[in-house]
Amino acid sequence: MRKLKKLQPERVFYYFEEISKIPRESYQEKAISDYIIDFGRKLGLETYQDASYNVFLRKKASLGYESSPGIIIQGHLDMIWEKEDDSLHDFSKDSIDLIIDGNKLKANKTTLGADNGIAIAIAMAILEDDSFEHGPLEFLGTTSEEVDLGGALTIDSEILKGSMLINLDSEDESIITVGSAGGIELDITLPITKVYEDLSFSWSIEVKNLSGGHSGVEIHKKKGNANKIISEILSNINFEEEIFLVEISGGSKDNAIPRNASATISSKKDISMTIKNSINKILEKYRSFELNIQVEMIVLDTITKVIDKESFKNYLGLIKNMPTGVNTWIKEYPDIVESSDNLAIVKTSVDSIEIIVSLRSSEVNILKELQDKIINIVEEFGANFKFSAGYPEWRFNSISNLTVFGQEFSHLFRW
Repeated sequence: MRKLKKLQPERVFYYFEEISKIPRESYQEKAISDYIIDFGRKLGLETYQDASYNVFLRKKASLGYESSPGIIIQGHLDMIWEKEDDSLHDFSKDSIDLIIDGNKLKANKTTLGADNGIAIAIAMAILEDDSFEHGPLEFLGTTSEEVDLGGALTIDSEILKGSMLINLDSEDESIITVGSAGGIELDITLPITKVYEDLSFSWSIEVKNLSGGHSGVEIHKKKGNANKIISEILSNINFEEEIFLVEISGGSKDNAIPRNASATISSKKDISMTIKNSINKILEKYRSFELNIQVEMIVLDTITKVIDKESFKNYLGLIKNMPTGVNTWIKEYPDIVESSDNLAIVKTSVDSIEIIVSLRSSEVNILKELQDKIINIVEEFGANFKFSAGYPEWRFNSISNLTVFGQEFSHLFRW
């Protein structure tokens, strides 16, 4: 039974519901790619699928419009797989459980996949519709956008014939994207040494149920970062009592604001009340905007093999000084983020604490300034770093043909 049957435009939401049945995490897009290619072949469109599972569909111009400028509609095929802690959803095989909540479309305890599933659905609805006249029309669907734009970087540009590209990478109805930030990932390695200490007590501290969100779309919203919060708790406890860090971890994806984090600590004496007091202070500080935040303390059997004190001190300093969130706003458009970073992932290995930070900016120079700022912090606390291959920004052009057209005829796109 179709859940979205009453939503308009009907065919857009028909296809959105269909693709929501297909698992499509980054690097696992073959099924959704095959589905779109099959769709195109059934319509008699020109189709192409490359080794990265990017898809390309071309529809001939309507009679009399053969010489019109070709339009490329573009979106990406992959989605982020994130779910709430108590969800039993298996992304590898389960359909997204869609829920209509008033005037909002949601998913049951998981990400929805509207970024960029709605672009796929819109493109499919347009391509099957023979009721309107148009010039040459193409759809380009790219892979691994959520991670590294890997699909887009492998495209053979000779396949594309259109002269104007409309990117539909937006979750907002009636919005056409006219610019995008570029980005790069910073991998930080803080060397540690494991030592044995004469300790008597150990605890696990867990930060849970933050609202999280996409670090590109929601970085400007007031959200807690679990990696920041767990380190803040440890700093508060360490200020009051001597503690030893056993391990720490948080976050799951470089493009998701971390919702959960945990740390294991040990001490020479029972400091349970100090831990509880620190937790209560954190809850009081963050509950005004993180309504579902939970912080739990769990008593463990004593662990005596811990991270050396100097490394622990460096870690706390590094995280405390590491920016996360909005760095700058665009001067001409003060409600639009110009640059940001996301303190995304922390994990402990045998000989290091590894940290992943995702940086974004629509301006190359601003991104470089943010990189240098973070590098200075990393080096100050004795950590090593390397940058992954970045992806380019797409700068807004206020005088492009598409931008002018969109401003003049924006009323036509409202459903």
